[in-house]
Amino acid sequence: MTIKRSAVLLAGMAAAFFLSGCGNKPPENTIIANNTLPGTAESPAGETQSSAPEKYRISCAEIAYKTLQADDIEIPQTMEVTDDTMLSEVMGYDMSIAEDYSVYTQLVSADLFELAVIRADDGNIDAVKKMLADRRDYLINQAAFYPAQVEAAEATIVSELNGYCFLICSAQSEAIEKHVLYYIMLN
Repeated sequence: MTIKRSAVLLAGMAAAFFLSGCGNKPPENTIIANNTLPGTAESPAGETQSSAPEKYRISCAEIAYKTLQADDIEIPQTMEVTDDTMLSEVMGYDMSIAEDYSVYTQLVSADLFELAVIRADDGNIDAVKKMLADRRDYLINQAAFYPAQVEAAEATIVSELNGYCFLICSAQSEAIEKHVLYYIMLN
């Protein structure tokens, strides 16, 4: 095989890979934590629901991921922060008071974006809200340098609904908050 033909074959394989659905969006009928479809009380075919309802049917990771996939908001490239050292020592999060959590931050340091969705352990909602308020203060007073970063930091929202606490640091915080609240209310 000639070099030219190999290059064409390699380019075709790369194009097929990128066009084969390797994107970040899940299939439309993604099943959530308790095996129900989003927005419904129906189980997938062949499965029966238990008679005892679960308190939380959607995980923090699902709320964050689905919010980041919204078509009506522009979000910089992000990464999910899963490293305990990064969460505690760099970002100031104490996840020992959390039952469930998901934290995303910007991939490029010139941006300032953060989405943290945390479900507190019983009795720790106030501690989680204080932790998020402290993080908001840090983002506003120490993390923002460039004008776009200052705008994002000053628009940071910290709130709580139905046991889910969240922080949104973005110039579009209010639009992002609508998505977070929507997924929380699916419970």
